Amino acid sequence: MGRRIAEKVVQMGENCEFRVAIIGGGVAGLSAAYFLAKRGADVEVFEKKYLVYGASGRNSGGLTAQFDDELLVKLATRNLKLYDDLQAEVGFNFLLRKSGYVKIAKEEDAEVIERETRFLRKQGVEVELMQPEDVRLLFPDINVEAFSAASYFADGGVVFPWPVIWGLAKGCKKLGVRIYDYTPTNVVVENRKVKGVKTPEGFHRADYVINAAGAWSNEVSREAGVDLNNRIVREEICVIESLKPYIDPYILDISRGLYVSQSMRGEIVGGIVGEVNGINMKSSLDFLVRYARSVTQLIPKLRGLSVLRQWAGIYDVSRDNRPVAGFTNVEGFVQLNGFGRQGMSIGVAAGEELAKLLFGKRSLFGD
Repeated sequence: MGRRIAEKVVQMGENCEFRVAIIGGGVAGLSAAYFLAKRGADVEVFEKKYLVYGASGRNSGGLTAQFDDELLVKLATRNLKLYDDLQAEVGFNFLLRKSGYVKIAKEEDAEVIERETRFLRKQGVEVELMQPEDVRLLFPDINVEAFSAASYFADGGVVFPWPVIWGLAKGCKKLGVRIYDYTPTNVVVENRKVKGVKTPEGFHRADYVINAAGAWSNEVSREAGVDLNNRIVREEICVIESLKPYIDPYILDISRGLYVSQSMRGEIVGGIVGEVNGINMKSSLDFLVRYARSVTQLIPKLRGLSVLRQWAGIYDVSRDNRPVAGFTNVEGFVQLNGFGRQGMSIGVAAGEELAKLLFGKRSLFGD
């Protein structure tokens, strides 16, 4: 029965402008699928595991435009607008909370905060430089002795990654996108031109194959005969027992690599960035020790609270810390990866821009 329905959908897609196979069902892959389908493409998404298995389901959901790169700033500001619009479009609550994003730093890194803020103001982004006492007005329990500089982006905040993925998937399906989970794929290339993808169930013809596989993007690219070499990073996160909600902004300490926020259920969510370990999604006791030491220095009142659960996620970082997006030297093979920690902050807008690019429209990723 399912096969007959799928065959009917494929026949309906015969009149579409082109066919697209997307490898990876994370925020970027599903966003690209959504915006491509809106423009009339016949789209299939292939996820090796389940939809929140990768980085898009294993992150803390921080949203900001506090970057020192014009491309990232443009994507991030558009991304925030898209979150508002898409919740209504797809009929799904992303649990988005625009309660601010604070970056803090020790004295030796203060210039990084100041330089980035000057750049952002030139880009028209409303970011405020703060003293530690100013941050305490936003969050009274923060230890002002633990840092010396800060910046505040009022439009930033937190989104719950799982509802974003589920909502995008719902919107995609309404547009006729077929999403296959637990479906490993192999890219089929002949004479440096994409033909489609092969799955255990058979061959799927495609004019374009988009590599949105995150930490597995190097493998997908290698299979297509394309050099990528993104760096793989593991990031561990934990959840501390619930308190009455009182941490409004998302806080990132760039000196310690520490981040912390609070969910709507009152759980304290946090972790430490920058652990390079390859394809490794195992949690560790070492992380808990380092995180506990750092987070209680910053927020002493968290001492003695219980850890409810911990997990690890992996993501890929490009060589220039920008998303890798656009065409390659294999005809029809398209990259959409390398987002690093910025996936939730720019992934939806990146998917929209890639859809423009494939339809020959002007895009931030090229003409």
